[in-house]
Formats: sequence, structure tokens, C-alpha cells
Amino acid sequence: MGGRLIFLYGPPAVGKLTVAKALSERIGFRVLHNHVTIDAVGAVFDFGTEAFWGVVGRLREDLIATAAREHVDLIYTYVYAPGDEPRVVKVVEAYEREGGRVWFVQLTASKEELLRRVSGEERARHGKITEPAALLQLLDEHDCFQPVAVRPSLELDLGELSADEAAARIAEYVGVTK
Repeated sequence: MGGRLIFLYGPPAVGKLTVAKALSERIGFRVLHNHVTIDAVGAVFDFGTEAFWGVVGRLREDLIATAAREHVDLIYTYVYAPGDEPRVVKVVEAYEREGGRVWFVQLTASKEELLRRVSGEERARHGKITEPAALLQLLDEHDCFQPVAVRPSLELDLGELSADEAAARIAEYVGVTK
């Protein structure tokens, strides 16, 4: 049997990394959060340029494909918007080609809740969006509230659940314990 992948997605400031860490503690999977690649590439290329996104995409694909080949159990955080399906399919195929299993979990919260969270200290430490205006602009440009179209997802509202409660529900959904 191959590795297992939990594809954890949702809009910026919803709590993906916080839930991923709580889930990792609960089930022992490793965490690849989206800013690992963004931060590495941003040290060399200007954020948002074609070169920047090209390298980010290739780095993510290589990390995930190698993790799949090595049967690494992984929680992958991602800001999904319609149009990202080809990248999502590559992630799924990398794990399934190696005999692995993939689950999708969509984290949601209201725009008001996201705006309340966006300026948090932890976000600044990870180089994430911290300005409400920047978040609103991103949400206006990309529909980050849509579910991934390629597979069904467990949907959890983090306006209603704590990170620990969400982690418990995800662990139950995937049937994994340490």
C-alpha cells in the first residue's frame, strides 16, 4: 500500500495550517503547507510573476511526487480556486499511481471570519496575507469558496469548529489514528 494524502484546502486565513498541525499531532502525518514552497521561491523571484508561479508549481509537484513514491503520509494545504483542477489532478495521480489513498477536506468560514483572522500574529510569522484589503482583493479575483470539482470533500466550517475539533472530525473521516 502506498502513502496517504489529505488534501486540505480553503481560502486564505481559514486556518489550514492550524488544522494541519493539530491533525498531524493526532494521526502522525507530515505537513506540507503551501507557504513552504512560496517562501522558498520568493527568496529568488518576485511574488506573483510568471517565473515565481512556474517554479512554485514545479517544486510542489516534485515534492508531492517524491513523497508519494516514498510512501510518505502527508497533509497538504492548498488555496484552491476553479481553474486549479489540472494541478489538483497531478497531486491525486501522484499518490494513486503509487497505490496511495487521497482524501479531500474543505475548510470554510464566512468572509467576516476570514477578515477577523487575517491580521493574526501567526500569519505574519509565515509571510502570509495579513491585510484585510489584500484578502478582499484576492477573494474578489478568485472564488476560493468552491469545492474541488474532481472529488467529493468533507466540508468543515471553522467559524463553528476549533482546530482540534476539525482535526478530530478529519481523523474520523479518513479512519486514521496514531
